[in-house]
Amino acid sequence: MKTLKLICIFSFLLLMTSSCKKDDESRTIDKTVTTEDLLGYQMYWSLQFNGGGDPYLRLMYFEQTGNTIKATIDGINTRAIKEVKVENNVLSIDLNNNGSVMYTFELEKNNEGVVSVKSAKYYDINHPNDKLGDGAVIAPISIFSSVKGTTFKEVNDGKIIRFNADNTFLSGQHPNNTGSYYECGIGGFKANINNETYFGFKIIDVGQSFIILQYTGDYQIYSYMEF
Repeated sequence: MKTLKLICIFSFLLLMTSSCKKDDESRTIDKTVTTEDLLGYQMYWSLQFNGGGDPYLRLMYFEQTGNTIKATIDGINTRAIKEVKVENNVLSIDLNNNGSVMYTFELEKNNEGVVSVKSAKYYDINHPNDKLGDGAVIAPISIFSSVKGTTFKEVNDGKIIRFNADNTFLSGQHPNNTGSYYECGIGGFKANINNETYFGFKIIDVGQSFIILQYTGDYQIYSYMEF
C-alpha cells in the first residue's frame, strides 16, 4: 500500500504544479467536469476486501464509439466494460446494473482545467467492508506510456522484468521461462508466464519511468524502475 500512496503523492504534485500559475481573474472558468473530459485521463486505485488485507490494483481507461463513452476497468483477473456519464461532476459506475456493486467518484476541475478526484467510494451490498484502500487517482494520459520494448528493475530486490517488442515477456522470478503480454489502455499491461499473471501500468513522473504491478499468488503492489 505504501507504493500506491507514493504514486498518489507524485500525481498530486504533478496536478498541483500545473495549477500554480497566477489566476487570470478577468476570465470566467467553467469548472464543470464533462463525460468528454474523461477521454484525456486514466484512473487507478486499489480495492481492499473485508476492510483490509491484500490490495487489488485497478486501472480504468476510456474510449469513445460514436456518441457513447465507455470505461474499461481492468484488474489482475477481472475486466468490466461499462458505458459512463458524468452528471453534476459525479461519475457513477453500476457494475451489475442493479445498484449492488457501485463505484462513485466525485470529480472537480481547477482553474487550469485539470480534473482531479474530490472523493471516491466503493459499495458492495454483499461485502459492506470492502473499500478503496487509498482513494483513487485520475491522471492525464500524457503521464502514461507503453511498456513495449522496455526493461525494469524492482526497487528493493533488483529482479528484472522485460517487455520485448514481439510481445514476449521475461521475469527474473522465472529465469528459465518465456511468457507473453498484451497492453490495455495507455501504459497498462497483462502478462502471463509460468501460469502466473502480472498486471500493472507504466507512468512517467518527475523525469523517471516506472511501473506499478502485482502478480497472482502474491498480490502485493510493487514498483519497478526503468533502466
